[in-house]
Amino acid sequence: VSMFNLMSNCCSWVSKIQEPIRKVTVLVVGLDKAGKTSSIRGMLRVTNSVDTGPTHGCIRNELRVENYLVTMLDAGGSTESRGAWRELYGEAHGIIFVVDSCDRQRMKEAKEVLAELLKQPRVAGKPILVLANKQDKMNALVGSELI
Repeated sequence: VSMFNLMSNCCSWVSKIQEPIRKVTVLVVGLDKAGKTSSIRGMLRVTNSVDTGPTHGCIRNELRVENYLVTMLDAGGSTESRGAWRELYGEAHGIIFVVDSCDRQRMKEAKEVLAELLKQPRVAGKPILVLANKQDKMNALVGSELI
């Protein structure tokens, strides 16, 4: 190991320590049973497969990615819970809309809910990711068949 490499690595390490941690909030929404909570648990690398049941209200989870502290807002997807999403739009820097790609019967409903979300003034200009969940299942719809 040369002295130059050692100094370079030290300088790089010190600069990373001095960089401020940036806080980002991501709102995760979608129909009930789409797999929002399971998707977040996957991002958090939670490996136990405990059935969490339906989410009521909003659950906050934090995830550290390099110099970012990402707060994931896991919002309930039932018809009754969706009205509360509006209260979270202003806090979110971006939105993940989770779709159950195996639930063909509810795809029209998912499309309508997504269209309504996109009309919201506090969503305008924010990045939105449509996550086709459950792609590992045999009967999953492919990209062109989704929303």
